[in-house]
Amino acid sequence: MIRIAFLIPLCASLLACSDFQERLEGYPKNDTVINLDTATSNEIADALSQLSRIAVVGDDWEFFDANDMCTVHVIDKSAGQSIALNLNGAKFALHRDVDKLKYYAIMKHGEQPVLDAHQAPLRLFETDTYHDVFFAEGYLQALAKKCQKSIMQGTASTRH
Repeated sequence: MIRIAFLIPLCASLLACSDFQERLEGYPKNDTVINLDTATSNEIADALSQLSRIAVVGDDWEFFDANDMCTVHVIDKSAGQSIALNLNGAKFALHRDVDKLKYYAIMKHGEQPVLDAHQAPLRLFETDTYHDVFFAEGYLQALAKKCQKSIMQGTASTRH
C-alpha cells in the first residue's frame, strides 16, 4: 500500500513533465532515416517538409524543375504562395535567440541579386530544442551540396 501511495505522485509528476507528455503522445511518431549522400534532392526536401511544425516560412519544400537542383520552392499551403530559394552559394548556420531562448536555422543568401546590401539572413526553422534545427540545418547543407554538384556536372558536360 505504501508503494502505491508513492507511485501515484511519481506518475503524476512524470505526466506533468512536458517532455514526458510529448513522448506519451508519440513524439517522434516515426524516425526518418535518410542517407544525405545518396538521397535525391526531392527526398531531402520531403524530409524538410516533415519538419514543418518548426518551419518559420512555408510548410512544404519542392523542386519544380528536375534540371534545376539549385532553386527550391518553399510553399505556404495556407496562404497559397511559395518562396523560391536559390541554394547556389547559400550558407546555413544555427543560432540561439538570447531573448526567446529558441534555436533557429538561418540561410545566408547565396549568389542571387541582392536588393539590399545589408540583406539579413533568412530564418527558416525555429524551435525550443537544438535537435530539430540540427537536422533541418543538415538537410539544408545537403541540398546546397547537391546544388553545387549539379552545377559542376553541368559545367563539365558543356566542356565536352
